[in-house]
Amino acid sequence: MKKKIGNILFCILFCALCLVPFLGMLLFGPSQAGSNEVLSKKPSLLEKSGGVNRDYLSELSAWFGDHFALRQEMITANAAMTAAVFQESAADNVILGRNGWLYYGDTLADFEGAATMTERQLWCAAHSLALMQEYAASRGCAFLFTVAPNKNTLYPDAMPDRYEASAAASNLDRLTAVLAEEGVAYCDLLSVLAREKTPVYYKTDSHWTGYGSALAHDALLAALGRETHLAEEDFRMTPHLGDLYEMLYPAGRKTEDGLTLRRDRTFSYVGTVRGPDDLTIQTTAEDRTGSLLMFRDSFGNTLHADLAEDFGTALFSRSMPYDLTLLEQTQADTLMVEIVERNLVSLAEKPPVMPGLVRDLEIPVETVPAQVQVESAESPIEGCVHYSGTLEADQIDPNSPVWLVLDGTVYEAVPTASGFSLHGPAAEQVSVLIHFGGRLVLLEEP
Repeated sequence: MKKKIGNILFCILFCALCLVPFLGMLLFGPSQAGSNEVLSKKPSLLEKSGGVNRDYLSELSAWFGDHFALRQEMITANAAMTAAVFQESAADNVILGRNGWLYYGDTLADFEGAATMTERQLWCAAHSLALMQEYAASRGCAFLFTVAPNKNTLYPDAMPDRYEASAAASNLDRLTAVLAEEGVAYCDLLSVLAREKTPVYYKTDSHWTGYGSALAHDALLAALGRETHLAEEDFRMTPHLGDLYEMLYPAGRKTEDGLTLRRDRTFSYVGTVRGPDDLTIQTTAEDRTGSLLMFRDSFGNTLHADLAEDFGTALFSRSMPYDLTLLEQTQADTLMVEIVERNLVSLAEKPPVMPGLVRDLEIPVETVPAQVQVESAESPIEGCVHYSGTLEADQIDPNSPVWLVLDGTVYEAVPTASGFSLHGPAAEQVSVLIHFGGRLVLLEEP
């Protein structure tokens, strides 16, 4: 009898627990997204066309799975238990390090040397930047490229023992060498930050502290020939909720202290700025001269505020591919490009939007049969057509540029790991020039 009562009570308790998410939604409403989550949208029973949505039940199930009450609290509790008992991270995109350190999962391939860029990718990335630099120079604009190091590149010691750092040269090291060959103005932040004994990245965040950002700021301006000492100013410890901590513990509120600039900023935002993650941020600073255009990623969330104080006007853009038509819009005299180490390959995959550069190149007579087809589409640049195409690795030398002959005029395209991109004038006759086997050849379309 007691056993039967116990079973009944267990069933009642189990059913009650199962009802908690439903009852919680009535009392507290649906759970919201945590950190960088993108949750399912609430489905509609009727489609826009007026018909019945046949996927309504499956979409409703997905929506409920993302929004049931106390979801974030349950995820947090599970993550805390997994970390305490198994010393493992419950989030795929967060690595649980030693002594409270957290690392971004997307940096693991770089750390272990599993995401090695090909020679073609390295060259395309560097040459693309060289073309951007050349175009900027043609407009009287200084150019500077930099890379924000992955946290485990700078601080590998707290990584779990099961992950072994690669002994081979990293993508960053290899790209640095090619940048020098291509003559790209480059600021090496890894060397600057590695010299600091004070931690310049947060333990629970994938980014640098305010002090780390100030060091980067000083190095960048020094590379441009400008004297600055922001990192020598007064800093204070400020509570910070780390992005990696939020990914792992979405309902957690534990902060860590990090160094931030003590004084108030001396620049103003133009227009409405919702936050440092905005796609575009414009600033002005009184008593400052010059204009900056900077393409940046999330490391610019802090860095943009440092740099905004040094230019009369500045535009910070998170667009990718980089849109160099903004140079004309801003009339900038300085162009900076900042990218995090883990995303270096995107430089070889997402060509910038810029007019093709005319080249004085003699068109060879020799032709090579190749599976190449030039496609044309509308260009965002007024008066231009966007030409693109693909090339296999065995069709082109690893360090070969790509030129397009448009009605007899030669333009250099931006090379990519899988082809090319060019914004140029409309043409009736289009052909492709490359280096193949060390020779300049004209490709024949199939």
